[in-house]
Amino acid sequence: MALATLLLAANTTPAREDTSPKRRLRGQATAHGFVGGESHDSYVVRARKGQMLSLQISWKHTGDSRAEFTVSDSPNLFDGGQVAFGKASDDGNRWSGRIPRTGDYYVYVVAYPNAHYTLQACEK
Repeated sequence: MALATLLLAANTTPAREDTSPKRRLRGQATAHGFVGGESHDSYVVRARKGQMLSLQISWKHTGDSRAEFTVSDSPNLFDGGQVAFGKASDDGNRWSGRIPRTGDYYVYVVAYPNAHYTLQACEK
């Protein structure tokens, strides 16, 4: 599974605001959720420069269900894109990277058509 790549087409309409609640992930955390359609779930991780952040997603496979996540430094899904650091593995189900600067990092989970998922985060 590849990390979701957010392609933002240029247009003249104002950018949409991401008003989704952002749940905080700390240390070694596990989050469970259900998402699908045009919705997404949002998480925020406060990480320090030099720290390693690892993420893994799994989901209940029913039909053609598929869940993906992207890691961004933008608090707005519609404005941001994938961070430039880190590396995906396990067909995109895992991601890890060394944090380049202290700050908040955002994890956005999407699914098609919908999925019950588990997202695991580990900060070292």
